[in-house]
Amino acid sequence: MMRIIPLIFLTFLLFQVQALAIMGPQGVSKTAHNLSTEDGGTLDYYISDNEDEICIFCHTPHGGSLDGPLWNRSSPGNSTFTHYSTTTLDSIGAGASRVLSDESLICMSCHDGAMAINHVLNPSNRTGTQPTVNGSTDQQIVTIPGAIGGVIGKSLADETSSTDLTDDHPISFSYDDVLAYYTSAGRGIQLHDVTTAVGSGVRFYGSGNRVECGSCHDPHVNYDSGIPDGNDPTADEAYRPFLITPNDGSKLCLACHNK
Repeated sequence: MMRIIPLIFLTFLLFQVQALAIMGPQGVSKTAHNLSTEDGGTLDYYISDNEDEICIFCHTPHGGSLDGPLWNRSSPGNSTFTHYSTTTLDSIGAGASRVLSDESLICMSCHDGAMAINHVLNPSNRTGTQPTVNGSTDQQIVTIPGAIGGVIGKSLADETSSTDLTDDHPISFSYDDVLAYYTSAGRGIQLHDVTTAVGSGVRFYGSGNRVECGSCHDPHVNYDSGIPDGNDPTADEAYRPFLITPNDGSKLCLACHNK
């Protein structure tokens, strides 16, 4: 028994070291996801006028939504989005009209480009009012003509849309089901198994190992803080834009795709 315990501990420690090795530098206060008055110049056109709490724009310790972890925002309707689809996705029941899972829906509560990024369910106890940005409680992500940027809900084909995901990597589908379909069609070698993908930094969700926004992105990772002069030694440019693991040499893509 005394020999087993150290072995278990060593295995746990090695797992933790592996996890840390692929996790980007954490520091949401130094990223564009810090909308508070304390953002320090990261993204000046999204600074709140009246709220210095950083986490409140997404999370609340009380009275949050069940869509995400202590989630402090309303979400758009989960059946309103049009997804990227293929014959494979159609075959497993994950076609263009599939329901968007909560893990991705919470991202779209800002990144659809229609919902206000600064409207929360539970305002700060200190202010008792909604955070404002540029004097407004209804600030959406800025749309840049001819580019997608942070507005994932639009496409180059329809820049007025807030529900068009047809030109984005597919989400809210079972990786297990796609891998099984590929295997049955003699194409199983084109995708790595779940263990290999996870070992390369990819995250899956729930039953069937669903692919969601968080499979590739981490909203807390500090890749380029801009605080105070764009030379933050804790930031790592390799994780742009909010990647779960660097994509140099397409390593993030090749974590799943065996090409």
